[in-house]
Amino acid sequence: MSIKKRAKVVERFNNPLADKLVVLTIDLSMKSPDFVFMLSSKAGGCGLNLIGANRLVMFDPDWNPANDEQAMARVWRDGQKKTCYIYRLLSAGTIEEKIFQRQSHKKALSSCVVDEEQDVERHFSLGELKELFILDEASLSDTHDRLRCRRCVSNYQVWPPPDGSDCTSDLAQWNHSTDKRGLKDEVLQAAWDAASTAITFVFHQRSHEEQRGLR
Repeated sequence: MSIKKRAKVVERFNNPLADKLVVLTIDLSMKSPDFVFMLSSKAGGCGLNLIGANRLVMFDPDWNPANDEQAMARVWRDGQKKTCYIYRLLSAGTIEEKIFQRQSHKKALSSCVVDEEQDVERHFSLGELKELFILDEASLSDTHDRLRCRRCVSNYQVWPPPDGSDCTSDLAQWNHSTDKRGLKDEVLQAAWDAASTAITFVFHQRSHEEQRGLR
């Protein structure tokens, strides 16, 4: 797709009312009341602003966490007035989860070097890195197991995340759920009801608390 055509699609996606609520597909011909804009995560580095959307679903993680972070930032840009939700889908025990664990490892190393954080107990050793390719079918979340979470007992969260934690915090400081209790997002609750046998674990967090009149 040419840059000019891509810009036209993005503009109409971000301003559906300008086209009388006609949501366009890539060929700008098919009409639908709902629209899913499917993009490569590498498109995050192309300067796209997709403020017409407030729910972003990510799958197929990248080995480089910066690429995923850029992709997730496409909907949370200047001009966004709605509450944004980002969903990352990972198949437990597959290479997807292993890639995500590598992302967590890289961020943890960065925290140690740049931010001087001292939570070294949960950092991966060389032996543990080799175990990334071992499948544990009995585990609800291999990622959670490797975090050495001190707030959960038998995979149930007993203590909430520390005050001040948000979406930029380490995954160990997010909310951990093995059922839909504690999930505040209605869409995520509905997804759990529809696929309860397929969902085994959820990490969820908020970037900030909503204030009256502000988002």
